Amino acid sequence: MQAFDTTPIAAPRLDTDLNRARVAPQPRLKSQQIMTIGAPDAYRVGYREVCSVPVPDTEYHPKSGNASYQPVPYASFINGARDAMAATLNQNPMFETYALNKSGQQLFGMIGFGSGITGQAITVALRSSYDKTLSNQVAIGSAPFVCANGCFSGEHMISAKHTTNVFPTLGKMLNEITDTAVAPVIERIRMIEGWRDIPVKNDLFGAYMGVLFSRGLVKPQEFTAAFRYWTACHLGDLHNEHGTYDLFSAYQAVTGAGQRTAPRNAFRHYAGIDHATRAIADAGGSVTDAHQTSPHLPKEYACTHHNKSPPLP
Repeated sequence: MQAFDTTPIAAPRLDTDLNRARVAPQPRLKSQQIMTIGAPDAYRVGYREVCSVPVPDTEYHPKSGNASYQPVPYASFINGARDAMAATLNQNPMFETYALNKSGQQLFGMIGFGSGITGQAITVALRSSYDKTLSNQVAIGSAPFVCANGCFSGEHMISAKHTTNVFPTLGKMLNEITDTAVAPVIERIRMIEGWRDIPVKNDLFGAYMGVLFSRGLVKPQEFTAAFRYWTACHLGDLHNEHGTYDLFSAYQAVTGAGQRTAPRNAFRHYAGIDHATRAIADAGGSVTDAHQTSPHLPKEYACTHHNKSPPLP
């Protein structure tokens, strides 16, 4: 078997001061792959195939001579994001996964790093384009969401347009977001891990789902999918690590169900559901005593489709 090549593709660098991080293999878990639901012309690819897509020419203003459109090569963007997070965490990534859309003119990707907690990753989600439909965007979180149909969210996000000085601008933004995002993301991971200490039997899981459904945080198909996920895990037919009777596994059932429903609905699982679950955890597992002030999604959790934002549910 040929050894996996961990050498990054040579490309213009966003930050020349950072050391080059190694390229990681694609993830083994399906839940860590880029979703392609709702994007019939999208397909999953490896890092080297992404980097082989031809970079369009720079366009200039006829009068000023400044760049009106400065494309960032996919290799530069991916390498820059990987290098920045690797430098912050002092580690190489565990996995990388990518998808291309529109004949390679749109890129979607995720790069996962170890968090120090078994089974939990700090993930960098990214997307860009060569057809001017998407700016260079990065989201960092414990469970960021990116789909080839345009859905994109995370706990910390940046965006840089394809304009003059995009290389130093994007490099600086990547360094800043990786520096500031890691601590709160790890704190969130530890919080979710702490939910293992809150018992949740079948009846309480039903009540938990009822709260989420009543607040409009899950739709009927997600409600059904979450129950199937919960049941399958506890029967040993699906992820054994999510087969415990606690709030952690209840939360995983809901977010796991999001992997099986339309992306436009699935991104809810990484925003509003967090708030409701935290309220239940703060109440010691009591659904009755949990006080959730608002069922609406925070503004920063947006789902866009080709730069057009659908109304939040």
